[in-house]
Amino acid sequence: MNKQPTQINDIPAQQGSSDNFTGTTHIQSISASEDGCTMVARVTFDKDARTFWHTHGGEQVLYFLEGNGRVEIEGQGIIDANVGDIVRIPPKTRHWHGAHPTEEDNMTHLAIVNNGVTWLEPVPEEVYRA
Repeated sequence: MNKQPTQINDIPAQQGSSDNFTGTTHIQSISASEDGCTMVARVTFDKDARTFWHTHGGEQVLYFLEGNGRVEIEGQGIIDANVGDIVRIPPKTRHWHGAHPTEEDNMTHLAIVNNGVTWLEPVPEEVYRA
């Protein structure tokens, strides 16, 4: 076990796939369980970037660290999220999240994912900006 702390800037970032994200995102994997069921990542969304619609087998928790974000849980409307906000997404619920459309800088959140992800279709521009 490493007794020295790791700095977030020392963790390499992978660009999010255009198969799962609109716009540019950077994903830093912080932790993952051995069985792959639980993952923690720091995700940075550039201006106008967002995920596609998707679901998780278990709850997803988003903790907003920088900038303003937006989350939509299908059937529950859009949630505008600010630094310090925590949004809990129930298991097997269609949702998307990303930078708020009025955010001029990047938005970063910590994503805690349980039981994988099933990627669906892109979020249309008119839904994102609603």
